[in-house]
Amino acid sequence: MEEIFKIAVFFDSENVPADKVPLIIDYLSGKGDILFQRAYADWSVSNTKSWKDQLNKTPITAIQQFHHNEKQAVDKLIMMDAIEMAINHADINLFAIIASDNGYHSLALRLRELGKRVIGIGEKAKCNPIWIKSCNEFSYLEDLDEKDEDILLSEKNENDEDVNLKDFSLEKFIETAFESTPFYNGTNTKLLSQIWETIYRQKSDFNVKDYGVKSPRELILKLNSKFKLTDDGKPQRTFFVEKTDLKENEIRKTGVIKRRIKNYRIISADDKSGDYFFYMGEINPRFKSNKLDKGTKVDFQVVDIPKASDSENKNGRATDVKVIG
Repeated sequence: MEEIFKIAVFFDSENVPADKVPLIIDYLSGKGDILFQRAYADWSVSNTKSWKDQLNKTPITAIQQFHHNEKQAVDKLIMMDAIEMAINHADINLFAIIASDNGYHSLALRLRELGKRVIGIGEKAKCNPIWIKSCNEFSYLEDLDEKDEDILLSEKNENDEDVNLKDFSLEKFIETAFESTPFYNGTNTKLLSQIWETIYRQKSDFNVKDYGVKSPRELILKLNSKFKLTDDGKPQRTFFVEKTDLKENEIRKTGVIKRRIKNYRIISADDKSGDYFFYMGEINPRFKSNKLDKGTKVDFQVVDIPKASDSENKNGRATDVKVIG
């Protein structure tokens, strides 16, 4: 049986950029359930403003530590608190130490001696091999995927094209939450309840009723072209979600970017077959730096062909988009 991680996160806020916090939380959320989040610094100094702003948006407990002319005062407090938590909280089995300070290697080794798994996260240019190798797993801040705050479109209007794009953005939002949720016990399914925990971490005011359904289960059933919902058959049912990737056509087309809405684009196909939506994350990797402004000529692979008779699917879907002019 796959181990379910209960996570404690310790930020050394004096050597971690505040703007990386959402990426870190999103990355760790995909590994299990975060129970503790603590950020340590001398909050009385002026250069912590960016972190204070971040703490007003993120549910992290701020821990104050004056330096008292001691350079490593914050490091020592993190070490003491982490060891105390490891001893007193048997349920916490994964410790994430967010720091580029190489002095934390001794903490990582001690936590592992206590039977805990340790993840370190820091900046490439600042982390020495001893800190990296002391952890079970280490990730660089620079390698964490950027989180798209605008992936879910909420604008409501009477334009059919926008309504269809909003539905497409909902699908991409749920897909992103699915990808950030751990698999269940080594299967290719994920718990519906855990997916929804991930959704609420990403957007705490998300409400399924905005999409014409009454429950998460109904919403997944509505997205049956992308997800499959099953249950364990017991009286108190547990629901599982499996991603069913759309099979891409071998058809490729060319067209022109007709419209851009946040991180979505609409292609008008040259062969007059219709319009095709795509999310910027589906650009061919060689063209990731291109903004794909209106008028850009592109080549793309067809995922779904427009169906004029189907008001819910009147626009096609595109992927592997390449700039050709």
